[in-house]
Amino acid sequence: MALATVGANRVFASGLVDYRILYQYLQRGWQSLAQKDFSCVLRILLVRFLETAVVEFLCRNRLHKMFVPLLLVWAGCSAGFSLVLMTWYQGAMGLVLFLASNFPHQLFYGAAWGILIFKCLSGYEVRRRRFWGAVAALLLFGVLAEVHVNALLLSCFMKIQ
Repeated sequence: MALATVGANRVFASGLVDYRILYQYLQRGWQSLAQKDFSCVLRILLVRFLETAVVEFLCRNRLHKMFVPLLLVWAGCSAGFSLVLMTWYQGAMGLVLFLASNFPHQLFYGAAWGILIFKCLSGYEVRRRRFWGAVAALLLFGVLAEVHVNALLLSCFMKIQ
């Protein structure tokens, strides 16, 4: 995450990438989420289940000892990049916005993907229906938190601005 933060700072400072355009794209997504746009909810649901399928595929692969650390690096890079994007546009309040936009749904997603990775790395045998039921429940709770709680937090933050 630290390397991604430094890299994103460098890319924005050099003018190679216009952070204002990226932030406006992000803000449009938040506005459609706050308005409870059905297509936005469907897109979130689809993206999260596809991310879970990718995690499962990479964990089942023979090279999972290499792919799992790459997944963690990717997650750190995306978090670092979004943190820098928000602080470049909003300043110190960008840190608050970063925390508000990633809480609490990331806790549910992290738990779902964490148990997938744990099952893969430990070789622990599980009951299929209960295991996938738990993963699906965590993902659905994450989507519900992202749609309702995150939208509420972001709409409160946008009113403050």
